[in-house]
Amino acid sequence: MTYDAALGVGTWWDEDTLLRAEVWESPEKTIVISGNAAGLSSLARHLLTLAQGDVPDGRHLEFDTYCGWLEEGSAAIRIELDRGN
Repeated sequence: MTYDAALGVGTWWDEDTLLRAEVWESPEKTIVISGNAAGLSSLARHLLTLAQGDVPDGRHLEFDTYCGWLEEGSAAIRIELDRGN
């Protein structure tokens, strides 16, 4: 999906998406993102949209636990564009 300055960063989730985010504490702190093919493809599309050249620095995607795309018990996810300027 193409970035639109008026609408912001937007894309869609595939039907039947299953996605889970967990934080494992052992053996070291690890963030685990898992899901079915639809969930991982949808997440990839979101990331590619955020990575487009005309997306302003600091824009982000937030997937809260109540958004409906993350499985119950998941951790919330925030992914932010940092161009390192």
